[in-house]
Amino acid sequence: MIERVKWISSLEKVFPDKEPGLGDGGISPGREAAGQSGAASSFPDVVPCFLEGEVFSLQCAFLAGRNAEGWAEVTLSGAFAEYAAVREVCPVPSRYAGTTWENGEERMYAPGMYPDLLKELRQNRIKLYPGQWQGLWITVKCSGQESGGELPAGIHELELTLTPDQGEPVKGSVKLELLSASLPEQRLIHTEWFHVDCLADYYRVEPWSEAHWEIVERFLMHYGAMGMNMVLVPVFTPPLDTAVGRERTTVQLTEVREEEDGSWSFGFERVERYVELCRKAGIRYLEIAHLFTQWGAKSAPKVMVRRGDVLVRRFGWDTASDSPEYLGFLEQFLKALTEKLTQWGYEGRAFFHLSDEPGGEETLKRYSFLRGKITGWIAPYPLMDAMSDYSFYETGAVDYAVPSMNSLPLFAEKGASPLWTYYCGAHSEGTPNRYMAMPASQVRVLGVLLYVYQVEGFLHWGYNFYNSQYSLEHIDPYAVTDAGGAFPSGDSFLVYPGEGGRPEDSQRMLLMQEAMQDLRALQLLESQWGRDRVMELIRSEAGEELTARRWPRDPGFLLGLREKVNRAVSV
Repeated sequence: MIERVKWISSLEKVFPDKEPGLGDGGISPGREAAGQSGAASSFPDVVPCFLEGEVFSLQCAFLAGRNAEGWAEVTLSGAFAEYAAVREVCPVPSRYAGTTWENGEERMYAPGMYPDLLKELRQNRIKLYPGQWQGLWITVKCSGQESGGELPAGIHELELTLTPDQGEPVKGSVKLELLSASLPEQRLIHTEWFHVDCLADYYRVEPWSEAHWEIVERFLMHYGAMGMNMVLVPVFTPPLDTAVGRERTTVQLTEVREEEDGSWSFGFERVERYVELCRKAGIRYLEIAHLFTQWGAKSAPKVMVRRGDVLVRRFGWDTASDSPEYLGFLEQFLKALTEKLTQWGYEGRAFFHLSDEPGGEETLKRYSFLRGKITGWIAPYPLMDAMSDYSFYETGAVDYAVPSMNSLPLFAEKGASPLWTYYCGAHSEGTPNRYMAMPASQVRVLGVLLYVYQVEGFLHWGYNFYNSQYSLEHIDPYAVTDAGGAFPSGDSFLVYPGEGGRPEDSQRMLLMQEAMQDLRALQLLESQWGRDRVMELIRSEAGEELTARRWPRDPGFLLGLREKVNRAVSV
């Protein structure tokens, strides 16, 4: 039998041994978080509302009785039913859950099982676990009659029925309001590094075989649908998270041939096919994989070259980045590639990388030298890299600096433009992030902060990184969620590699989608009110000036702010 059914917002986490919505906002098991009241995580008396074209997420939690056994059928009914989809929220293991800051002190999150994986129901049925709370994640997306849809704007009902194999059906219903305003298109440039080698490795297919292309397409289609509109292009195997002297699986798209006279010829057929898949997925921007190794640009990436009928590794860790031979190769390659990018219509929409997170005086000299060499070869395309050292940026070594959110306030104060940002597992000092152990609001608040700082682009390194740190071994992300104990669980991937070569969402992926929708809603309101008035609203709801490290931890802040924004744009 099923004892209870409870509707809660997306900013709640359902742990098996604790009733959701009682004020923790989804912190880690067995811990209390400072300032984390979370009382508004459960639905308030006011009817939740959302905009046309928005993917609205909510959850239905239920408690199976101690004598429950078997399965239950899940059905949706009501006006919103045909616009809704339901998935099971599944706990996954976290051995290294990460750290948090409370009252100026760094503390560890507890290891354990965390709700994260959103799994499709098989034949609309869910397994019952006796005496445990379980979660169903529901998304609703529809257009009102004003936008050509069939559902009129207004308040409608969504009802969920759980019919166990043994016992009586249990129903729960919620009222939601569809508003007449529509979200504008996303203006933020958003990239999550897309690791095509991890797809080949996990599914055990030959890189760029037809089976691999099919898997890559499915993941790219999901990638674009979830709001990522820039993607990493592996013209060479990206030299990222690779131990010195080691290699990741070769996924080089460019065909390179070394001629007898020392010149080079290039085939871009696979690059073009990849780019066309990106267009199909709605991905507008490209970032070309790094031309030098990570953390200092000391070496060349792995470059596979055909000599006659033999394919050889021509450049790699044993090739110094300032090698005249490699730089001569790059000159010919980059001129040929940029010509193709322009031909394909990507001028103004493609970016190049030198090396990820350069820093330090020695690296600055090397990086500046390399920039001086390649600038003319990639013109008119800009250079972009993650770097958090402002003194490095102010030398003019890079066109687009992408500082960490810890460093974002400094870059904003100094007037860095265009302003981008990123975060990763190294950043836990109160900034937004996506650890599985974090409260859901710490993931979603990103959208509001991107608006506050007027950020133009957001970068993260792990859409689907299924390796251990430095790519020393492949992992099963369903069992190992922390890259082999290297990064807090959730840092290295947003999607799981599901059956049939199809991605499965995480709870964090849907929270990131909500964050980007929050940003778009604020931008829509700005077009009506002006920025100053919108900022006044944000400060009023927050009760203080927001910064990258200081913002209300109570999820009621985000829910209340969106409620007011939605009502204002729909007047």
